Amino acid sequence: MYKICDTRSALTWSINRGGSVIKAIIFDMDGVIIDSHLVAYQLLCEAANKFGCNLTIEEIKKWGSLSSRQFWARVKEEYHLPHDISVLINSYDQDREIELYIGIEPIRGVKDFLHELKINQIKTALATSASKKRMNAVLEFFQLHSLFDEVVCDEEVLTSKPDPQIFLLASEKISVEPAECVVIEDSENGKIAAKKAGMKCFGFKGLPHVQENMEESDLIFFDFDDLRVEELKKLF
Repeated sequence: MYKICDTRSALTWSINRGGSVIKAIIFDMDGVIIDSHLVAYQLLCEAANKFGCNLTIEEIKKWGSLSSRQFWARVKEEYHLPHDISVLINSYDQDREIELYIGIEPIRGVKDFLHELKINQIKTALATSASKKRMNAVLEFFQLHSLFDEVVCDEEVLTSKPDPQIFLLASEKISVEPAECVVIEDSENGKIAAKKAGMKCFGFKGLPHVQENMEESDLIFFDFDDLRVEELKKLF
């Protein structure tokens, strides 16, 4: 193991050089492809508080990144709601969230990095805890379909992150062994899921309002412009 801190590029490396080769990079969506967190925080508060929860954005932030079913399961438990979990999940206005993406741009540098991966024939997959509807809306709205070889959403797996199922399904779809995959995540649950899947994890810390524990990631970075495929290849 070795670790390099580069204050100029704000990269922190901790790579196990066991001879692995990068053949695929799997991307989370929320907080990695687009900064959707602030929109989601507000709409989740509004939806939960219609049930009398008095939930705050700061409280949601403390819970960390959760899938829809994980979020509403926690709300149901914390606020002792009698409603069926499906009723709570369906109370969230996905269409409203999608409408609010107007004016949002993909996170700086991520599309260029995806194009660079394509040029270098490194496979790409999207593995998101979002619903299929919202995932497809993001892919279409930001013209990302052609940049991913495969996509996987939360509805395709039985259990959400930190369970590794979603990443294992993504690697299966692109026909790449888990040990040859790198996951880019902004959440602790995603990092844990990647590690459980036997994959490397690059932790993105470029959004100041996302305060997730990404320690023990194989690489921590703050800007996609700092990622260069040729440099990454040298580390594996």
